[in-house]
Amino acid sequence: MSAVPVTLPAGESEAEHRRHVVTALVVDRPGTLNRVSGLLRARSFNIESLTVGATHQPGLSRMTVVLRGDEGHLRQVLAQLERLIEVLEVSDLHATPHVELELAIVEVDAPGDRAQELALAGVVRSAGGGMLATGPDCWRAYLAATPQAIDHTLETLRRFGLRSLVRAGAVAMAAGAGSSHPSTQNGAPQA
Repeated sequence: MSAVPVTLPAGESEAEHRRHVVTALVVDRPGTLNRVSGLLRARSFNIESLTVGATHQPGLSRMTVVLRGDEGHLRQVLAQLERLIEVLEVSDLHATPHVELELAIVEVDAPGDRAQELALAGVVRSAGGGMLATGPDCWRAYLAATPQAIDHTLETLRRFGLRSLVRAGAVAMAAGAGSSHPSTQNGAPQA
């Protein structure tokens, strides 16, 4: 019996597209974000989220990019990122123990009774969140947890009448102080 050919969208390879969490330490200057995102776009990676924030070192920012792509293209992109003068260090945390958190702000229908209030507060707390505002029509809350926990909590909140959602991108860091993970610094492997 012959295999049925699979039709893939233009530009798609048969390689498996996996979720990757990539962090980059970058020099904080105008145009850096544009160059990094342009490089990812040119390689046809699907960017799930991209966050940038200040680090403890003045003048440096940390980018966390969650994307989907095959291993071969990812290696090429990491090598190209390392060549950008603004990028000081790049790490792919896909196979490395790491901490990854996301922030979401939600608005739900106001609970009808005390039992629903307690249940809603419990759901929010289970995702590292808390209440921001309570009113007669709606309640607002924040969630701060892993992307998977946020997904699960959002499904639960739909039963409470989820009205609105704002979801920030993931931030990630290799687990443990001094943990070893494959990283490079301007193209040179780091121990």
